[in-house]
Parts: sequence; structure tokens; C-alpha cells
Amino acid sequence: VARQSVVHPLPGQGEKVEQLLDELQAHYATLPGFVLGFRYRPHANPSEIGRIGVWHSSDDSNHAASDHHVVALRARLNALIHGEHIERLMDIEGKPHNLPGA
Repeated sequence: VARQSVVHPLPGQGEKVEQLLDELQAHYATLPGFVLGFRYRPHANPSEIGRIGVWHSSDDSNHAASDHHVVALRARLNALIHGEHIERLMDIEGKPHNLPGA
């Protein structure tokens, strides 16, 4: 599964938001079931910042979302963004190609 988060930083908070998303991603990489992840910025809307994480299973992704350190980082993140962040959980269909360790 893939979990996508999209946020809209408050004015002047973009760098801090990027740092927190990178810190989240680094922590996710230490948790069971994490495959890969990255931060991105859409061409069509550069004021958004997103993150995608790929997990072996929904259970792995859900377990990571409830990790105490993740919850604390997300609380810090929520103070730096407009409204709530958008979360999407997506089933990966078809055969993945060129994934590390696949």
C-alpha cells in the first residue's frame, strides 16, 4: 500500500514543514514494513508539499501512523500548516518494477 500526505504550509513555514516531513520519512524508514518513501512538490501547485510512503501492508502503515514519535511529529507539523493535512491510503495494483529488495 501507499500512503500519501499533502499539506499546505503557513506563510514562511515551508522549510520547517519540509524538515518535519523529512524527519517523519526518516523515522518511518526504521519501522517494520516500510519499503520506500519520498517528499515531493507538485508542478501544478508548488504551494503544496507532499509525502508518499510505500508499505508492505495496510497493517504496517497503520501501525506506523500510531507510533508515538510519529504522532508527536505530526502534532508539530499541524501547527505549521493550513487546516488539516490530506491523507490518502492507496492499494498498489499490478506488479511493481525496480523496487529495492523486490
